[in-house]
Amino acid sequence: MNPLIINAAFTVLRILFPIVGIGYLVIESREVLVVRQLSNLTLFVAFFMFANLQMVTSRALLSTTKHRAGIKAAQLAGTMYIATFYAAVDAALDAFFSHYNLSTNWPIGFSLYLLGWLCNLTAVLFALVSMHQFIGILSNFVQSPITELD
Repeated sequence: MNPLIINAAFTVLRILFPIVGIGYLVIESREVLVVRQLSNLTLFVAFFMFANLQMVTSRALLSTTKHRAGIKAAQLAGTMYIATFYAAVDAALDAFFSHYNLSTNWPIGFSLYLLGWLCNLTAVLFALVSMHQFIGILSNFVQSPITELD
């Protein structure tokens, strides 16, 4: 495939990921008392799948001459796994929130809501940073000549 098209596609992804992340955080912060475990579990699964992609890419790069990129991809996969853990904690807090019908007017309800929102913010930030940096590695990997990967 044409390298210009590939570079353009990865550039668009680098722009879209932060926009999607910010949009998700805005929507998440508006849904204070709505049961949203489905969106949290979906986010958890998406982050987990991205982390697996990063880890597989890391293994592929480590088996070639691109060891430095493989190590960086493994580090980014670790960052994405951290994002999955924060997404899981946020889902658990939301389940607790909805199960006990806590109101944000109560100090404990507001504290739990704030903790959940901070966990969600951390998960999304870790995922965005991880994917933003990983796009460069993936772009180089996709565009590398096969002989360079032997």
